[in-house]
Amino acid sequence: MSAAVGADEAAARAEPGVSYAVARLHQRLFAGITERVAAYGLTTLQFTTLSVLSRHGAPLSTSQLARRAFMTPQSMSEVIHALERKGLIKRNPHPNHRRTLPATLTAKGRRLLAECEEAVAEFEDAMLADFSEKDRAAFLGMIKAAVRNLGGGFPSD
Repeated sequence: MSAAVGADEAAARAEPGVSYAVARLHQRLFAGITERVAAYGLTTLQFTTLSVLSRHGAPLSTSQLARRAFMTPQSMSEVIHALERKGLIKRNPHPNHRRTLPATLTAKGRRLLAECEEAVAEFEDAMLADFSEKDRAAFLGMIKAAVRNLGGGFPSD
């Protein structure tokens, strides 16, 4: 093997791979969102749950929320109870399945979510500060495509 080839291989190994870069981004995103929503008395999982309810626009059961928020139903049950205690969601029996208690946002929950979303949007803007609008759209498209390629999909897909 020539010295030039060896140097090229060493340089390629020094550069992080996609998996490593995405893992680092995930770490920074999770920490940043956690910090911002904590200022409003929420955990990241509680914020995610409120966001899912808002985006869906209709009541969701604990199992539906768990799937959309990437949690186990048991973990989601704890999140639901905490949000209900805080008055951010309410649950009413399903008309056809009395044991199912779909959750909806309360007015208080919608107001708090809007405040949190503004703080998170500012954080995302800082992350993407050097991106043009076109680059932002392309970046999001690539991320979504990569998730779909791995079978992760999105609820609206």
